Amino acid sequence: MYVNAKNDIFLRVEPKQNAEKIGTIQNHSKITVLSSSNGWSYVQAGKNKGYVYTSALSKKNPKTALTTVTGGLTPKEGLILTYEPSFLEKKKETFYVEKEDEYTYLYNKKSPLYPHLSNFTYIEDGKRLLMGVSSSDFIFVNVSYPLEQGAYTLDSSMMFEEQKVLIESTSKTITVKAGTFKNVIILRYPDRSREYFAKGIGIIKSTDKNGKIFTELVSVKEGK
Repeated sequence: MYVNAKNDIFLRVEPKQNAEKIGTIQNHSKITVLSSSNGWSYVQAGKNKGYVYTSALSKKNPKTALTTVTGGLTPKEGLILTYEPSFLEKKKETFYVEKEDEYTYLYNKKSPLYPHLSNFTYIEDGKRLLMGVSSSDFIFVNVSYPLEQGAYTLDSSMMFEEQKVLIESTSKTITVKAGTFKNVIILRYPDRSREYFAKGIGIIKSTDKNGKIFTELVSVKEGK
């Protein structure tokens, strides 16, 4: 069977919630179930044997559910997205989402640009995913589809140089202040900074090479 939980799970010496931990089993990894009873399963993971919650196991391989992504990573029409820190500033900013063909616009209604210009733009045309500052050459992400877990793609957000970007995951469950999102796409850049995308939401988190958050989604609402 496979581990199918929100995060990695603990392997314990006894079938009890507070029993001693033997180790950790990585989420989505394959294990051997030796027996199951009363909500617990006695399993073998590598060389270790112990107990895990049966509810954390699945017969289906979670990794096969979504390993290749070909679209759907821009925010849905009508969403209200709040970031803190925001994309360019450390303050909190709220954006209203509007769509037009392959373009998705983020509007900050408190911006002096509103309503004439959007603040940020996503472009998704089946061949690429782009996100950057509207009406400028300042681009955060510009990668080619498809995005296949474990493979590399090219990012041309830098004006004179393409970067080789690892699609670190298309199946991770990630929690940010706005909530928990499944099947998050994680792009890892050569400097080890990362961009996290959720389907129908767009960017939910950006981190630097040390894992420090410099953009985070803190709220998602449906517009009226």
